[in-house]
Amino acid sequence: MTASAATRERLKFEFGRHETFAVRHGWLGKGIGHMSGVDEGFHDEESAVVKLGLGTRMVKSLRYWMEATGLAETEEEDETARRSRDLRLTKLARVIQDRDPHLEYPATWWFVHLHLARRTNSVWGWFFSDFRERNFDRAVCVEAYVRHLRLNAAKEPSQQVAQRDVACALLAYAKPAAAEPQDPEDGTSSPLRDLGLVVKHADTGRFEKTRPLDGVPLEAFTACVALAAADVGQEAMSVGEMLGRRGGPGTVFNLDAETIEDMAMRSAAEFKERGVALDLLGAERRLRVPTTDAADWLDRHFQRIGAAA
Repeated sequence: MTASAATRERLKFEFGRHETFAVRHGWLGKGIGHMSGVDEGFHDEESAVVKLGLGTRMVKSLRYWMEATGLAETEEEDETARRSRDLRLTKLARVIQDRDPHLEYPATWWFVHLHLARRTNSVWGWFFSDFRERNFDRAVCVEAYVRHLRLNAAKEPSQQVAQRDVACALLAYAKPAAAEPQDPEDGTSSPLRDLGLVVKHADTGRFEKTRPLDGVPLEAFTACVALAAADVGQEAMSVGEMLGRRGGPGTVFNLDAETIEDMAMRSAAEFKERGVALDLLGAERRLRVPTTDAADWLDRHFQRIGAAA
């Protein structure tokens, strides 16, 4: 393989578009509402600053978070559309708007996380799928991220840019340990912390990836399996694949093999009428999930629990 060929195979990563702000309480609901008007959205940044009541950098950050969490996508009809301006709401955003407009239900945030953690070529996708350390300090995390970018990114960022990306990821997800005081009125904290996927230990300054105590919604788990299987052109995954494949439920939700096997059995039983099944191939059981938009699974969750806006 020539050097030029190797360069072409490297990936284009995104850096710093969060403007160092983790997504905050109220932001995504405000973003959905802002994009729902006839002539609203992020086309006019100055107007968005006034109408959203946010600073210029926060508006840029919110626009990024809308896209990164799967609530907005780039317009495709107009080939001349400017990537930095033209977005439209996704099906997921419409389901949230109808079912949970204030993003109060934990399931909504699990689906937000699902899209963010599966975002390829980003610090979020790297942190959950490629960075496999369970206990780590900030320096180790930054070093691992820089090493990953050096090997895979078409353009390697500066050390400072990589540090800011890792800092934003930890700010978004790392929740103080239960024994440590927390301010319930802190409006700058991220709702992603409530998922319990990362804990920060103040006494040591170290971070720990943890298994969620409250449990991942069955529909989020099933949607993740469908997406991860579709990544490789399949409709089914074994427990081992669900555990270790990048973008699968083991990496995205920090789940162990026992939990994955239990959720696979529950999913097959609960969603049998939707074509979900646990097939036995030799000594291996594989969860088969029809390819469906993840938004349909969130809507199915609200149908199951009987919740509506």
